[in-house]
Amino acid sequence: MFAIAIIAGICLTSVAVGYLAMRKGFTRSADDYFVAGSSLGYFVLIFSMLASFLSAFCMFGMSSLGYRTGFGALFVLTVNLIPLGYLWYFMHRKTLLLGRARKWISMGAPFGERYGNEMRALVPLVVLVASIPYLAAQIQGIGVMIEAMSEGKVPYKLGLFFVPAFIALYLMMGGMKGAAWINTFQGVFFTVMVFVLFFAVMAKNGGFRPTMDMVFEKHPELFQLGTKGGKLWSYPMIFGFSAAMCLGCVCFPQPYMHAYSSRTVKGFKAMTLAFGGLCLVIIAMPTMIGIAATEIVGGLSKVEADKVYGLVASATLPDTIAALAVAGGFAAAMTTVNSVVFGNATNVANDLYKLLRPKAQAKELIGFARACVVAIMAVCVILVWNPTTPVAELSVIAFGTAAITIFPLWGAYYWRRATRIGAIAATLVGFGANAAFLVAGIIRGENMVLSPQPFLLNLNGFLASFIAAGIVFVGVSLMTKLGPVEKKSLALFFHPALEE
Repeated sequence: MFAIAIIAGICLTSVAVGYLAMRKGFTRSADDYFVAGSSLGYFVLIFSMLASFLSAFCMFGMSSLGYRTGFGALFVLTVNLIPLGYLWYFMHRKTLLLGRARKWISMGAPFGERYGNEMRALVPLVVLVASIPYLAAQIQGIGVMIEAMSEGKVPYKLGLFFVPAFIALYLMMGGMKGAAWINTFQGVFFTVMVFVLFFAVMAKNGGFRPTMDMVFEKHPELFQLGTKGGKLWSYPMIFGFSAAMCLGCVCFPQPYMHAYSSRTVKGFKAMTLAFGGLCLVIIAMPTMIGIAATEIVGGLSKVEADKVYGLVASATLPDTIAALAVAGGFAAAMTTVNSVVFGNATNVANDLYKLLRPKAQAKELIGFARACVVAIMAVCVILVWNPTTPVAELSVIAFGTAAITIFPLWGAYYWRRATRIGAIAATLVGFGANAAFLVAGIIRGENMVLSPQPFLLNLNGFLASFIAAGIVFVGVSLMTKLGPVEKKSLALFFHPALEE
């Protein structure tokens, strides 16, 4: 139970930080509460962003994916993360610059100014729906690991409430500033602990190479790639997973919120360009821990394999250090939950509620956002009450669904011919196709969103939906005329000062 005490300590510390942010006055205005008054410096910005994405998916999910499917998971990370920072900076540099000039505080704001109120509401709704599986994956990972580390004394369903309750409390109190401080503290902590566990696991069998040689002897299929080899990783599968993760990261709420919160352009640039490399190093470690764990912890499959991170920590480290290592995984899950929940609550309040009540004041918007935090948490707990899908797969489904909004985002900033009708059509087609593949997969008993399908030229459902959305966006935009909103927006979105 020592691990539970450590986790409780992290939760209580986080609540104290959120309370401190509230007492310091960082939640008095909408600008302060939602985007920290655009005051985040280099260190806090980088670690807050890292922590907002290094999640239960990265710690528990990727170790489970490595355990179940082998080295192909590392290829997914490489293809995904190497271009991510550059794509992120390219797509969101104007988010920072225009957001600072126009006082934006939500992700719907750029879409609203470029295309009109329909897109201001539609994009946050799509991203909210896409975020739910990702949030559910984090909370599911928390529940599974609390049950494992307490040796069943804290059952899974009780564990689902343990951390989310604390997260909801400190988000409601501390806003973006409090969340960024908490993310920084927890981000440093879990980064240190994943290094500790990695080296302990590899040392157990004489080092990295002897460990991998031992795994290869007994499980050669974990090292195979291509359509004829391996347990899962054909090349289309690797590309499909990677594309969903890379493009989806750009379209989640965190990039918008951190762009608005950055104190300087240089800080934002440093954060985005460093992000992919830092993530690649940090996330590769849980993946390799999972692969090595096949020689330490046997007999796990599907959702049960999400416990492997905690089980291998218990098998290789003294109890106290093992508890700290697992607590690092919980810290990763907490930081992602707070960032995604807060980002979506911000969007619902400012992009949906404010459309219905244009005269709503800051106090009313902040109150509504706090209510949204509780509601989103409750929905996610209900969804994972009886888990059936592993954390990694849940997360990639979420990334793939959000990724279809990248076409309207690119068009807003870089294509003068993009139209409101084209943006709406592309978003609806991409989202609708993803939903159709998800439902069809449930009926057929397979994951059509992630698994390559012969009738789709060996693409998975996400890539087929993504390509369809892109074709629709370009085709419909070319066939329709710019409306008054689009024409007016060109002077702002393509101002010469933005190219300097």
